[in-house]
Amino acid sequence: MDSPSSAADPKGPTGPQLMYRDRVIAAALRRLNRGLDCSTCTAYLLTDDDRALAAAMMVDTTLSFTVPSGMAADDRNFCTARAHQAGKLVLFENTDLQELTRRSPALFIHNPYPMMVASAPVRTLRYRFGALSVRWVPPRPVATDSLDFLQAVADDLAVELTDLADQGASMKAPYVPLFIAEVSRARAGAAATRAAAEAGPRRPEVPVAPKPTGSTFLYQLQRLAAELTAAVHIRDVLAAADTQVVRPFGGRAVMLCLAEQGRLHVVGAAGFSRESVQRVEGTLLSRHTPETDTLRSIEILSFPSAEALRQAYPDVDPDPEVQARAYLPLVSKGRATGCCVLEFPEPAPPFAPEQLAVLTIMLEQVGQSLERARSYEIEHALTQTLQRSLLPRSLPHMTEAVATARYLPATDRADVGGDWYDIVSLPGGGIGLVIGDVEGHSLEAVAVMGQLRSGVRAYAAEGHDPAIVLERSNRLLSGLGTDLYATCCCVWLDLASGTATTATAGHPSPLIVDADGNGVTESLPVGVPLGVDAQARYEQSEVQVVAGSVMALFTDGLLDGRLLGSEAAMERLGRALADHCGDNLEVLADRLVQDRRGWRVLADDAALLLVRYEGAQSREHRRVARMSVQRHHLQGVAQVREFLRDLLRQWDMLPMLDTLELLTSEVVTNALIHADSEVELRLREYPDRIRVEVRDSDPHPPVPTAIVADEENNQEAESGRGLLIVDALAGDWGSSPAGRGKTTWFDIAIPAE
Repeated sequence: MDSPSSAADPKGPTGPQLMYRDRVIAAALRRLNRGLDCSTCTAYLLTDDDRALAAAMMVDTTLSFTVPSGMAADDRNFCTARAHQAGKLVLFENTDLQELTRRSPALFIHNPYPMMVASAPVRTLRYRFGALSVRWVPPRPVATDSLDFLQAVADDLAVELTDLADQGASMKAPYVPLFIAEVSRARAGAAATRAAAEAGPRRPEVPVAPKPTGSTFLYQLQRLAAELTAAVHIRDVLAAADTQVVRPFGGRAVMLCLAEQGRLHVVGAAGFSRESVQRVEGTLLSRHTPETDTLRSIEILSFPSAEALRQAYPDVDPDPEVQARAYLPLVSKGRATGCCVLEFPEPAPPFAPEQLAVLTIMLEQVGQSLERARSYEIEHALTQTLQRSLLPRSLPHMTEAVATARYLPATDRADVGGDWYDIVSLPGGGIGLVIGDVEGHSLEAVAVMGQLRSGVRAYAAEGHDPAIVLERSNRLLSGLGTDLYATCCCVWLDLASGTATTATAGHPSPLIVDADGNGVTESLPVGVPLGVDAQARYEQSEVQVVAGSVMALFTDGLLDGRLLGSEAAMERLGRALADHCGDNLEVLADRLVQDRRGWRVLADDAALLLVRYEGAQSREHRRVARMSVQRHHLQGVAQVREFLRDLLRQWDMLPMLDTLELLTSEVVTNALIHADSEVELRLREYPDRIRVEVRDSDPHPPVPTAIVADEENNQEAESGRGLLIVDALAGDWGSSPAGRGKTTWFDIAIPAE
């Protein structure tokens, strides 16, 4: 296998040029090391995408590990990037570095002590390769001729690299920088040393290739440890293994497997085909395969070619493109927990002993991080499942009102919050809209939320007004023996008259706009949160809403109050609601939460409940219908077609049957395949169109997949093919997470008579 310090395979067609490139760079660094008496000396090259600079080679000194491993090519916080962009030598005094660190504390790890940095670009008129960078610790006066010497060495190196680039050699940075031995030099003064260095030829011959020092391998371990420390999810561990283990060792693919309940399960893979993963997934540990043998024997199995693998395991059918594979045990806490499979692009010799030593230590770190990430994801999935199970399975389907909801969980912890929403059927024929938020992010908050939601539903079903429901819920929470408090808002909507009665306990008031986007004002007294004062009393107010009005109930996690302030955040949400109140309700809900979905880290849960009041429906053409299909019951699609035929016959719309039947069948089939729940079909008639909604438990949106020439990829993309039909034939369509899963909807225009 290749040395981890190599930029590419030295046996390849460009191997000689790459080896000579390394010699040329090493010669330049040695000249600087001799002539400038510097503390660190590093050569940076551009990465494959030309968007970043990465350390390609450095002189091995005691301070080398503090040198930045890389930076964006346009990051002006780094002297190296500035020199590369400006095309001239750049010098950072210690005061410059201190100021940069104050503005960006993350730079402290690279500037932990007083120093001075100088960088010179390595470029010609035709090529921009990177830069040479040196550091002096502690900072010292540097003469102008020393900086001229740095630029001269960089210019000489640029000429050498240009010749090699013209011959087709790669000038891109390797995955791991090469550490070369420090030059032994007499302390006779910088000027004398520099003169001795300049006495030699400007383009010196380099008789031997640079050999990596032990720091090259230590650097790999440090980089991997840093990435694994920050890894939270399995995908993070997989990414770290791919970039810090697989690529530096010349591999092209990695598969991580863990043993669970007598079987081997693939928890992450990069570069392997779906078929390769499926061959391994669920393998019994009692079987005789390279993966299970590696786990049982706790030894490395290396096969330099596909033929060698076939001879050792004639019953195993590897991929046709396999050239070389290595199977390595994953060990954590003194026991074998799984297997790591590495794949290489062409036949290769076995690992060298020093490579095996480094690789074994690396995989031990990967194995421990993998188990930790696996435990985290299992815990996170359990808490989220518990939280979501307490949300409504679906919202009521009514002629007088249309409703949708969104729930966005926090992402910066394994625990979940106590946000909830609900729509309750009231004894008088109206509906009760409820939104609430239990303090904190913990399983206790979820448990309290479940009890409160049940209490609110029970009190509402008894026919109590919103204020009374809050008073009783307050006493319920006060008697639960918890220190948590909760906020809650209740809106009782009379579907016949449009009267909305509202009471709130420490919760943001609902936003209501009419069909023209005008706010419906109301003076709403806000009571204390639930659980604070067991004897608290709550007031309620009434407001009249007209047909077409939209009501938004939400938790404060939806507001960007930390940056804008609570009032400004409310005003911003109100403007968005008013400007787009006429949109499809699913589209409107997505618009109101889109900013928060874009945040990388969500510190708080958020819930949104939207209701459009359609008014009392006396007209004929405002009909609704619904049916359900049991989970994974694909034969239920035939029942859906029969349901549609009977329904359109009743509605006197049989000419729409073919299109409606085709599109509905595609969406329902897709939901039955991917969702682990029953699928609910809803239809709503409007004067000019029919709206179809398919609701399931899978929160991931369906994605239309283009038809390609590769038949294998076509088969994998089959589930997305039906959406291309929907996209082509429906007047409008979309998909959004709602409640426990998602809603996929589309409109079909009613043809003119």
